[in-house]
Amino acid sequence: MIKVIKNNRGFALISSVAILMFVILFAVAYFREVNSGLVQATTTADTKRAYYIANAGLTDAFMQLRSYTSNPPSSFAVYDNNYPVGNRIGSYSAAVLKTNATWPTFIITSTGVYNNVGKTLVLTVEQTAVSMSAYLSNSEIDPTYGRLWWITGMLAVGPVHTNGQFNIYGNPVFDGPVSQVSPALNYYAGGPPNDNPDFKQGLSLNAPSQAVFTNAIINNISSAASSSGGLYLSGNSTIAFKSDGTMNVTNSAKHWNKHNMALPSNKAIYVKDGSATVSGVVNGQVTVGTNNDIFIKGHLLYNRDPRDNSSSADLLSLVAKEDIIVTTAAPDNLEIDAVLVAVNGSFQVDQFWEGIRGDMVLYGSLVNNICGPTGIFDSSTGILYGGYNLLQYYDTRLRALIPPWFPPTVDSNNKIVYSKVNFKEL
Repeated sequence: MIKVIKNNRGFALISSVAILMFVILFAVAYFREVNSGLVQATTTADTKRAYYIANAGLTDAFMQLRSYTSNPPSSFAVYDNNYPVGNRIGSYSAAVLKTNATWPTFIITSTGVYNNVGKTLVLTVEQTAVSMSAYLSNSEIDPTYGRLWWITGMLAVGPVHTNGQFNIYGNPVFDGPVSQVSPALNYYAGGPPNDNPDFKQGLSLNAPSQAVFTNAIINNISSAASSSGGLYLSGNSTIAFKSDGTMNVTNSAKHWNKHNMALPSNKAIYVKDGSATVSGVVNGQVTVGTNNDIFIKGHLLYNRDPRDNSSSADLLSLVAKEDIIVTTAAPDNLEIDAVLVAVNGSFQVDQFWEGIRGDMVLYGSLVNNICGPTGIFDSSTGILYGGYNLLQYYDTRLRALIPPWFPPTVDSNNKIVYSKVNFKEL
């Protein structure tokens, strides 16, 4: 028989080559995966850098928008092609565009680029037209009557702020955020437990000062009232609003005695060199301004109460260069639905020491330069013995509903105040 000798060298060579190829392919795949991870990590890092560069562009554009004290341009652009980031240079380009909204609103679009990676951010802001507060003052000290006190029985629903210091007696209730510039409250009896106010949504001390209206609002209303569609009156005037959307106006210069007419089509009434006395039921929107005082002699109500009818657009604004005063002719348990602005003066009650008059409900917003007296209490008992107990409720529609002819609010540096509407990444 013939013996067969097996030769395994060829098989071993093929196996070695196969293993080597597998190792090479594995190494290639591994290093490709590592490289992909490095690229992805670099891209992620570059995207973050591009985000912060785009944010710098937003800030630059917004600060330039804020630099205009009035009438910003409808569009403008800012850019920086040499924005330093680490050892490299990035860039941003931003554009500001005014929208067609009924109130000045601006869209700021900013794109940041770093290492050929881009990120775009969009910020929408609008000018702030009214105080976002149930109550706002510059000072809580009346020049005639001294410190004015928030006492037991008083209520404020909505944001409350003073650029001064609140004076607290007993247990008033604040159902909304409360803030003041002063570092401490002024307690009548030293604080809790004798004085124990209920701050249901917190108290902020050392808060930033908030802008109070300037005389620009008076000028706006005067200009609007003297133009087509407005009502411009000279001398003392009485306006009684009616639920049918009209009003009875008394003014000696025009020889009117309860002259019935529709609300002004452009929603502006101005009384020059005289006071305005108001009362009634408002059906529609109107702003009454004067370079003197405004007197309230009766209820001021909305024909469609927003608290019961969410679609109500009825809105009354009273703007006095000096004081807004509730007269002795006003009824007990008075209700005032309005935005009240006393630019240089205060909101107060005439002869507030003459007998208890029940509750006064303010529904809207009260902005006054100085807190004014609305009642008087016995400091030994805390019991009110004259004037009204004040109950204030913020009209939340004012977050979006702008009173006619109100200018944008400005800060202490005369810069327009803006609030954020929306922010998004593209």
